[in-house]
Amino acid sequence: MHVLLPLMRRMPASGSPIRERNRARRGVDAVTVAMQGYADRGVFRGFSVRRRGDRVEYRFTWMTPRPMTVAYDSKTHALTFRNVLPGVASKSPLLAEARALVEERTRNGFPAHRRIDARRARVSLALHQGRVSLTWSIQGQHHQYAVKKALNLVNELFVILHATYPDYLAKNFGLPEE
Repeated sequence: MHVLLPLMRRMPASGSPIRERNRARRGVDAVTVAMQGYADRGVFRGFSVRRRGDRVEYRFTWMTPRPMTVAYDSKTHALTFRNVLPGVASKSPLLAEARALVEERTRNGFPAHRRIDARRARVSLALHQGRVSLTWSIQGQHHQYAVKKALNLVNELFVILHATYPDYLAKNFGLPEE
């Protein structure tokens, strides 16, 4: 005797591959639109986008004559400013000041309009072979927020460099020491 069971439609689970692909696509689109907005306003020069599997690389010139590369990984929802500071020693005052800046911007006591909200994005600083990178772990759908806060933080970092480390800028980025 054969029993026919009704066919049940499988509803996608919250972590289903379809939902993850859609979230990844929305993330890439949101980051690209935000970055393109800065390029369209003339903040960046020579802006280009290259897709490599789950990663998208944004390349542009900003703050220095050397092009900057920012990568977005749609699987991990991480936005990384790679090699934002080259030639940094592990015990240098520059690295300590960069870490202090990141810590200050993530502290609850810092003014809300300038603070990085950990419910939207988390930032970490890493030093690897003398190169400092900043990585933003984007929470939920806060991609545009993360791009804005990331660019603000990098801008503040370069303001500190101009004020305190002009010799570093001259050596590593070819800028005049004045």
